[in-house]
Amino acid sequence: MPALMALGTQLRDVVDGFSELTAQHIRLARLELAQDARFIGVRVGVIAALAPLILVGYGFLCVALALVLRRVMPADLAFLLVGLVNLIGGVAGIAVAATQLNEKKVMHETLTELEDTSSIVLRQEGDAK
Repeated sequence: MPALMALGTQLRDVVDGFSELTAQHIRLARLELAQDARFIGVRVGVIAALAPLILVGYGFLCVALALVLRRVMPADLAFLLVGLVNLIGGVAGIAVAATQLNEKKVMHETLTELEDTSSIVLRQEGDAK
């Protein structure tokens, strides 16, 4: 009878441990998801902030091109230069932000922890047999 009670206690401890482990994984997933959302939100904000530079650059290039075609003067070249600087700056900024978004692994730590836990549980099951 005492062995049966000890087995029941061990089983309850295993279930409690598994419940706590699951709760910890859920907390980690929530925390990591919030961090990832914040990171993505900032990068999307950067893209949104830099997009007007492309539009302004395009506008300046169009005006400069029209003026250059009409007559070539230093003022026209100044418009062209300003347009190119805006366009290049906007494209470069968006390219950097987009690269950072592509490199971000969403919920990386949570997935790593789940894989580690799974391997430990499988290894313990193998040892128990």
